[in-house]
Amino acid sequence: MPYTLLSSKITIPHHSATLIERTQLLDLFDQHKHVKVTLLRAPAGYGKTSILSSWLQYKGKAIAWVSLDTADNDPIRYWTYVLHAIAKAYQNQIDQVLAPLLNTQDFATLEFFIHSLIEEINTTEQPIYIVLDDYHLINNPSIHQLMTQFIEYLPHHAHIYVLTRSVPPLPIAKWRVKQWAHEFHSEHLRFTLQETRRFFSAKHSVSLTHQQLQNIVDKTEGWVAGILLMSLVNEQEVESLQPTAQPFISEFLWEEIIHSLPSQTQEFLLRTSLLRELTPAICNQLTKQTNSRELLENFEAKGLFTLRLQADKPIFRYHHLLAEALQMELSRQFTTQEIHDLVFDTAQFLHDQGDYVSAIELVLQHEHYEQAASWITEHLVQLYLTGQTATFMRWLQQLRLAQYNATYEMLVIGFLTAVSAMEVETATSLMQELEMRQLAEQWMEQEEHAAMIYIYESAKAFALVASGGDLQVVADIMRKQLAKGPISSRWDHVPIPYNSFEYKLLRTSIGSKGQLQLLEDGALISELFRETSLQTANVTAFSYGVAAESLYERNLLEWAQRELEVAIKLGHQLKDPGLFIPMYLLKAKIYVEQNQISSALAMLGQLYEDITEKHWRTPIQIMQAYCYLRNGDSQQADVILQATKTKQPFWQLVHARLSLAKALPNDALTTVIQVKTKAQQEGQIATIIEATVLEAICHHKLGNQAIALDILHEAFELAVKFYYVRTFLDEKDLLPLIDSYLEQLDQKWDTIPTKYFSYLREGAIVNTTPLAILTQREQEMYDLLAEGITNREIANELHLSEGTIRVYLSTIYSKLGVNSRAKAIALKNQQ
Repeated sequence: MPYTLLSSKITIPHHSATLIERTQLLDLFDQHKHVKVTLLRAPAGYGKTSILSSWLQYKGKAIAWVSLDTADNDPIRYWTYVLHAIAKAYQNQIDQVLAPLLNTQDFATLEFFIHSLIEEINTTEQPIYIVLDDYHLINNPSIHQLMTQFIEYLPHHAHIYVLTRSVPPLPIAKWRVKQWAHEFHSEHLRFTLQETRRFFSAKHSVSLTHQQLQNIVDKTEGWVAGILLMSLVNEQEVESLQPTAQPFISEFLWEEIIHSLPSQTQEFLLRTSLLRELTPAICNQLTKQTNSRELLENFEAKGLFTLRLQADKPIFRYHHLLAEALQMELSRQFTTQEIHDLVFDTAQFLHDQGDYVSAIELVLQHEHYEQAASWITEHLVQLYLTGQTATFMRWLQQLRLAQYNATYEMLVIGFLTAVSAMEVETATSLMQELEMRQLAEQWMEQEEHAAMIYIYESAKAFALVASGGDLQVVADIMRKQLAKGPISSRWDHVPIPYNSFEYKLLRTSIGSKGQLQLLEDGALISELFRETSLQTANVTAFSYGVAAESLYERNLLEWAQRELEVAIKLGHQLKDPGLFIPMYLLKAKIYVEQNQISSALAMLGQLYEDITEKHWRTPIQIMQAYCYLRNGDSQQADVILQATKTKQPFWQLVHARLSLAKALPNDALTTVIQVKTKAQQEGQIATIIEATVLEAICHHKLGNQAIALDILHEAFELAVKFYYVRTFLDEKDLLPLIDSYLEQLDQKWDTIPTKYFSYLREGAIVNTTPLAILTQREQEMYDLLAEGITNREIANELHLSEGTIRVYLSTIYSKLGVNSRAKAIALKNQQ
């Protein structure tokens, strides 16, 4: 991982040797260790971390412990720590296998990561306990949603422990009904009278009678922190402790315990109270002392609310109760300027040590916005290189809520991020702020901001493409960009993960999730990429790939092959499997349609050998299974699919086809409905159409002819909006159903233009002339072509470029079933 991981965050906390054994509670842990998730929910000071860490260290199993903090509200950061904790517990390289998937906040990619992580855990088969400490600090909805999936699909040998002060926004009630969850509350964690007696005996504290011990239990209600406090005071103070002392913990800690310590020790505690983790080096730096290690180990030995995070390293953390008490006293004893200086010194040390995230969190917490903005700007590119875009967006939102004028760069990059994540409300708000500041400050006229203006305008174009907006506007923006020429900035070498795992580029956000554009609009944009200086941009490879998939879907196979070859070449040059793998899969599909299945399998076999990333090898294997299925080898297809079982829609849809080949239409139907439902939730047009087509085939195989025809009509209604053709033609089992559908075309299915069906399969399915399938624009161009004028003359007549005219003519030739200009003109003369 390009940023520094804190090892103490993924190390099980060291428990004190004097900790008493709580047999009854440990027995409860043993009794419920086979459920999916255990929740330990109680306020601070109930010993959640201590009791669980002591129990787990006796189990001798793989333990993946993650100590969470507020900075972990970034999905990339959160799952990076979880992944590394699991790799550390298993002592394998699972982190290296899956880390490439943690490079984007795209939710679909993160879902794929979750399923891949589950598959890796399932493959390992070794029991593992995964602990998430202080989960109440997590408030990111995406993390909760992904955690739900993670827990629900965990294999039986994995167990999750969630330590929290509050009820987490997870479906606990549902899990409770399914007997997947067990909960420990405050009443489970309270000390009994017997445990209290053993505790005071182990601490060699004041000698207490049975009645005094009972009073302590009654007054503290068994609250572990309260009992610990009693072990630190004298016998007279035991009697004065008020019932349920927890609300007064900060005052009590300071007045009765810390205040009695030497003044130098008090100063040490106050000056180190802002740190999440304490090491002798940083403590010496902040306090100007040299005995920090001795002091910290002494605090731990005395039980002064100080936890040792690692047994073999002097890394400590103050208990939340002590930290809160110290920070409250800090505000009383130190002046505003002294606190400001202490915050700055602490943050500066963290920053200098490489932990810039903690440094920025600290200065933001204390409202030092100027320093925060400076460090955010300094590390902005690094945040994006490490995928921590959610962290940046949270910081940016905090600055904006505080009415701090963020830099133009931060606002522009924030706008680009929101657009990429399709967060319309946030993107609109940032765009409005940029436009308002333009009116007030004319920042877009200032040469120093030229690079940010370029990125801003490009982001607006991207937003239009991703939302299926007006491509003519996109073209206008791009022409303006071209007129300016490329503007260098520090963002030039920040890779944009156009595709992290999808087997089709059309399933990505920038691929409009399968919403195919009009050919003429797409040609307009493609021309700008390919015939101008933009041809060197990374997005060019993506444009070729999307064009190839779109042309294939329109049954323009020759042109699809030309586009995909360019996309493959550029993808290899960029060393981006997210660009070239989908093209090889498409190429294999074209081979299959041309009855060259052996060529497809040979190519896929070589590709599999060349690729090392597991998440890219899997779709290659799934395509191999598809090829075997089309070749009639269900047995080999089954072997491959069983070895690659995944939640990917690609796998599920190929497996549904296998079920149909095995004459198991009910099994296939269950699968395709699951895929279709999820695709509808995500707005994945291509997958919805494909799943609906297979759904119709399933009902046809089941003898439900009327239902099958209705579902096929549903598929056509969506397909005609986006010009889908091959999805129907590729399913040979569908052809008889299409014939039945067309027999009723005039009587029942009159909502779909008949010309759509004229090129659905090779040859006209309905009686219509070839010219009827041309669009109005294509017909206009065909008329000019028949007059015998050149491409340049046609371009001048229609105010288009020659490149666009060539694309149009190729489409016209394909629709007319001819392969030359002369044959097209001859056909025109026959009409």
